[in-house]
Amino acid sequence: MIAALRFARSGVQYFMENQSFRTPIVIYAGLPSKFYLVSTVSDASDFLFDNWAPNDSLQWVDAMNRCAKAGAGEASVEGARSAFLVAVKAAGIRVDPSVPLF
Repeated sequence: MIAALRFARSGVQYFMENQSFRTPIVIYAGLPSKFYLVSTVSDASDFLFDNWAPNDSLQWVDAMNRCAKAGAGEASVEGARSAFLVAVKAAGIRVDPSVPLF
């Protein structure tokens, strides 16, 4: 049972990590030189969970739900990206959604 659960979890994690945003998002948080590159559904979900103190705003909940659904293949990756941007901007975090990486 535990082995099956680990396999299922690793499969979901692999699936989420391979759901890339068309355009990555750069989040500026903390010191001026500190930034996060968010390029997948998994990155967005991790950022929301790890770097968000209150974890209780409606935007945060919506973004987490959309990331989870996109990670499970039940919703669009771009919908998760959009909800993530709304949540980050509502929190007053500086973001650049269109940084060219080429």
